[in-house]
Amino acid sequence: MTPAEILSLIKDTDKYNLHSHSQYCDGRAPIREMVTAAVDGGFRLWGVSPHAPICVESPCNMSRDDVPAYLDEMTALKEEFLDRITLLTSMEVDYINPDFGPHIDYFQHLPLDYILGSVHFVPTQDGFPVDCDGSAERFAKNLREAYAGDLRYVVEKYFEQVLLMLERGGFQILGHFDKIAGNACAIDETIENQPWYGALIDDVISHVSGTGLLVEINTKALADRSRFYPAQRWWDKIKDAGLDFVINSDAHYPDRVNAGRDEAIILLRKQGSTI
Repeated sequence: MTPAEILSLIKDTDKYNLHSHSQYCDGRAPIREMVTAAVDGGFRLWGVSPHAPICVESPCNMSRDDVPAYLDEMTALKEEFLDRITLLTSMEVDYINPDFGPHIDYFQHLPLDYILGSVHFVPTQDGFPVDCDGSAERFAKNLREAYAGDLRYVVEKYFEQVLLMLERGGFQILGHFDKIAGNACAIDETIENQPWYGALIDDVISHVSGTGLLVEINTKALADRSRFYPAQRWWDKIKDAGLDFVINSDAHYPDRVNAGRDEAIILLRKQGSTI
């Protein structure tokens, strides 16, 4: 499925979500419960996107051994829920290095409807990938112990990973491309105001422009951290670059299938976007 085909599926409805998790990764409910909650919430289109198998140890990512069961379950659920909701089979794939990311043959040959490309892991100064997502407390510990306290290094390296992922491609939706800001701002609340940080954002937008990729506005953190990814301050730049948004809740719980989405849609329309 191409980005244009995804846009055609959602052009007539706000009741879609293309980023959700389940028991196959760090989601907190089986796929069936997530889908049932989406149906009860009036959704017309729902994408299931477990954190894909990865080349480093991670408790948040699904096992490669579970991939056949996941694909089989999605095939069965698509048929079962056919008259109530359109289900799409996806994965959220991490970019780690040139040898592992959405672009590799393994993911390209899976029968997926689309792929979310995301960065969660940032290599240390010695090249070892460390998960920089999760709680602010864990990030602060990793910053001290794995990165010698060099916050700017971590942020710049994160965005370098995003750019490398964009260069290699293999996905249709760019997931929460400034996610590092959530934890970085817990260390230095001024970081998004720094000229060098703004230049990193501009570089990502420039690299996405012309690719046809969809840019996710991830609404998961609105309740807990009062922010979106990418941050609202960058939305006008993204829109002015001619890029298309998709609004995803990144749901891990059945009662959060629509968390933050309505607020993001209202804000986008106030800014003049037709989304």
